[in-house]
Amino acid sequence: MPKVILGSCEVSRYPEFAGSTWVWLQYMLGLERMGVECFWVDHLGAVDPLKDAHSLQYMLDRFAQTAREFGIQARCCVDYNEGQDYFGMSRREFEQLAGSADLLLNPGGHLLPESPLTQVPRRAYVDVDPGFTQIWSHGADMGFQRHNLFFTVGQNVGRPDFKIPTDGIEWRQILPPVALEWWPACINDRCQRFSTVADWRGSQQAAFQGEHYGGKREEFLRFLSVPSQAKQRIEIALCIGQHDYEDLGVLDRHNWRVRDPLWYAGDPQSYREFIRYSRAEFSLAKNGYVKSNSGWVSDRTACYLASGKPALVQSTGFEWRLPTGRGLITFRTIEEAVAGIEAINSDYLSHCQAAREIAEEYFNSEIVLGSILKQAGL
Repeated sequence: MPKVILGSCEVSRYPEFAGSTWVWLQYMLGLERMGVECFWVDHLGAVDPLKDAHSLQYMLDRFAQTAREFGIQARCCVDYNEGQDYFGMSRREFEQLAGSADLLLNPGGHLLPESPLTQVPRRAYVDVDPGFTQIWSHGADMGFQRHNLFFTVGQNVGRPDFKIPTDGIEWRQILPPVALEWWPACINDRCQRFSTVADWRGSQQAAFQGEHYGGKREEFLRFLSVPSQAKQRIEIALCIGQHDYEDLGVLDRHNWRVRDPLWYAGDPQSYREFIRYSRAEFSLAKNGYVKSNSGWVSDRTACYLASGKPALVQSTGFEWRLPTGRGLITFRTIEEAVAGIEAINSDYLSHCQAAREIAEEYFNSEIVLGSILKQAGL
């Protein structure tokens, strides 16, 4: 079997961002189940405990704790401050690993020119921010030239209906993988809340040809009336700053229930429980995903579906790629969103079963990762 390195950037800095942690866990756990020898290398920049939320030791301890809980501690490494130090393996072991690996899977694409990982013969950039990634590449070094394979969760990237030029890069479409044995179905009609986990503003902002491509705030404000009109409680584990207190008031007045993301979804286990004990997902996409018609598919939605939870999500143009209408429903207007909630509640268990079936057929990590390995010639 091949040897694969999974690259990440700053995951260890933000242990409370469990949804992000799960993105990489799905790859690690999925590859492990396939018998692939896989190692996770997280690149962590310099840490100053007088300025950062945590000390370096705290970050390393939390990262190691997560690795132990999922049985992958022997195959995880933190590359600190561009090779200043390594934790989890020695510098020599890290360089030997880079020299012997067959494939670097690199969600987000962080890869410095001097990194030993540039020795890996197959280096796959995995685009998890379709639309933004292509816009940013017009004005910044995204590291494309240090990769030789390109995958994206944007189902329309490179197609005629995608609005951003790809400058000759051949993007190959994939879906977010889910390690299904870690996400068993949890179907229970007593579950009440439609829910999601979100970042109110986030770091994804871009401008292209005079147009702004923004985050989720714009889209949430467009769909404020959905909970009231549908008479359905919608809970958001929401990362939102203190300067957005007026927005919190607006959400509350429109019957959204905002939850503390650190309390409800601040580690991989609580994140999974928040999803598993929800009734269904209701989620909006970042404005840039919608505006670019990227066909973005959410790794979080994949987790809801795997848990047997119907997903009602804003359309980004992926309907040609996935079956919708039962288990997975998309909307573009308030009226369609309200109708989607009514449809799920009127035939709930059928939608739950369809959700799990979609996950098994389309998001199963063995299928998704097997396709990636095949396309990489492994």
